[in-house]
Amino acid sequence: MKIRKLLAAAIALVMVVAMVPVASLAVGVENVMSEAAAMSKLNNTWAVLDAAEAEAIASGMSRSEVIDAVYSAALNMENVDKDSFSDFTKDGFFFTVSGMYCSYNYRLRNELKTTGEFVTIEGPTVKDFSNGETPRHAGSANVLLVGPYYSSDSSFTDQYVNESNSIAAATGGVCTQLINQNATGPAIAAAYPDKGVVIYDSHGTASGTSSYLCLTTNSGITQTDYSNGWAVSSGSAAYIDGRYIENHVTEPLSNPCVWMAICEGMKRSGQGTTGYALLRAGAGVVYGYSQSVTFRGDYEYEAEFWNHMKDGEPFNEAYNAMVSRYGIPDPYGDAYPIAMSDVDPFPTNPDAAQVVNCDWLLYGDPEPVELVDFSLSTDAVEMYIGRSASVSFARVPENANQYELVWTSANEGIATVTGSNRSATITGVGVGTTTVTCEVIVNGDDFGYATVAVTVNEDTTLRDALNVEGGTLSFGTSEQYPFVAVTEGNRYLAKSGNAGYSSSSSTLTTTIQMAAGETLTFEYTYSSENNYDWYNFSVNGSQVQHLSGTNNSSWLTYTYTANAAGSYTFVWEFTKDYSVNNGSDCVKIDNVAYSGDPGETPIEVIPGDVDGDGIVTVSDALIALRIAMGIVDGTDEQIAAADLDGDGVVTASEALMIMRDAMGD
Repeated sequence: MKIRKLLAAAIALVMVVAMVPVASLAVGVENVMSEAAAMSKLNNTWAVLDAAEAEAIASGMSRSEVIDAVYSAALNMENVDKDSFSDFTKDGFFFTVSGMYCSYNYRLRNELKTTGEFVTIEGPTVKDFSNGETPRHAGSANVLLVGPYYSSDSSFTDQYVNESNSIAAATGGVCTQLINQNATGPAIAAAYPDKGVVIYDSHGTASGTSSYLCLTTNSGITQTDYSNGWAVSSGSAAYIDGRYIENHVTEPLSNPCVWMAICEGMKRSGQGTTGYALLRAGAGVVYGYSQSVTFRGDYEYEAEFWNHMKDGEPFNEAYNAMVSRYGIPDPYGDAYPIAMSDVDPFPTNPDAAQVVNCDWLLYGDPEPVELVDFSLSTDAVEMYIGRSASVSFARVPENANQYELVWTSANEGIATVTGSNRSATITGVGVGTTTVTCEVIVNGDDFGYATVAVTVNEDTTLRDALNVEGGTLSFGTSEQYPFVAVTEGNRYLAKSGNAGYSSSSSTLTTTIQMAAGETLTFEYTYSSENNYDWYNFSVNGSQVQHLSGTNNSSWLTYTYTANAAGSYTFVWEFTKDYSVNNGSDCVKIDNVAYSGDPGETPIEVIPGDVDGDGIVTVSDALIALRIAMGIVDGTDEQIAAADLDGDGVVTASEALMIMRDAMGD
């Protein structure tokens, strides 16, 4: 009886196969065989590269030597496309295998440490946000945290775990967390629908055609994904971008806000590929960074932003409050925050300040609550040029939402102010005192106002170190890792102060009211780890210099010309990543000259006329000799007359030359 059943099953299977068109069956079998062959070729390639890496590490090779060894192994493999190598960095390189995208990354493979596991926590019952219309708010109360590197990278804390849970608690939704090996490509795509917020907490990279989000596992990634560039193979790991989500979700997304933390989701080379794909899939707004952001910077941005969103503010107000408080770009690195939506396209210059228009909301429209009273957290602030102070707006009752705030500065040449309906940031621009006013408007009418007295002071050492002779510009610097005035040789200059501090930024700033055609000229020199630590110079938030490595000549000159009359804020910055130091690890600035600065009357001297009597005599030579020997200091005028070669130092040979001139030789 058992044999008859097996035989009957076999006959049935033959009949089913017989009903399938021969051509269709052949194509299907061919596709399956092609997929298997391609994936086998990919696996064989990575087996060789894994072995080359293991052998190099076991032999005690340095980081760069290991990368070179793996590169040599890849270069000599028949399966690897010989003209595909690109994107060489200190972490690795990019290549393809029979058209399938691959990347070798030393750090992701060898420098991550296990720190423990995180668990999924569910919130209370989901709220119903449906209103029969296309929402400008999240279409779901649920939250998704994608955290491939939790428990793999010791740099991560539980910040995003806590934040995703707090958002779900505020909306009344369920928080789903895909951690480490559970964050597979198929699992992420399956989890994206029915989410109002997605936090993508991962390392990122930019290779090939897009900006990618890194996974610790390649499980479920197919040849089609690799060949189309939606995914990149990294051995047992993989990277995916927004197109992977777009092409693998089975239903439209619920108008979520996608927050791409840490990773390079908006990298210039990707040209918004990931953001546009997620918007096409049904996202309401996508947030990310132009470059790799520091953990500390993103943690501060994220906490400030989501606190405002949980208070019911629209996306653009929460974004403005975030950058108003912590600055732009990332205060500890070089990454600019970027938002993409149906009204916010990928910016022309990702490394510049962005105006965000999207008014996406975390909740549906809240019930109106009238404002009864208000106050400010302080009525006076004092700061240096370039420093900022925060002022909070306190509401009575605390959930009041029927009001608007207008923040103004009485003198923007002394202090500027940017603010939202919750707080404001006051920034010192020039020396002096002024007043910042907070005007409260309810239903279009004035409800009241409050003021803050502002005093801005100057660091005179920076003024003396940076100005060209006779210049009068005032400068400010960052509170943490400030630029410092130093003497090096015959120069008195300003030098960035974050040498040796990982994930840090040192900034210097000045603001000038310029006429069209006026110029700002300065001298600079920089030395850093190439492609990882950067010297940047920005004008009104737009980056005009972005340099790394070490410049060949000792000092270079840069001139900026104003194309229209107005206020110009100049920012010099040195940023460091997480890695080791190379070079002098700094930027130095000197001889800043503004063409519209009246300055001081230049010293007019006759060469050799040290005593200023209009003729060169033996007496002048004796004074010059005393200055050269350090017996007397000499006035500025005397030094200028005795310094015949203009090197800033008076020598005995110059005193001898003055003597010969006086004697007619």
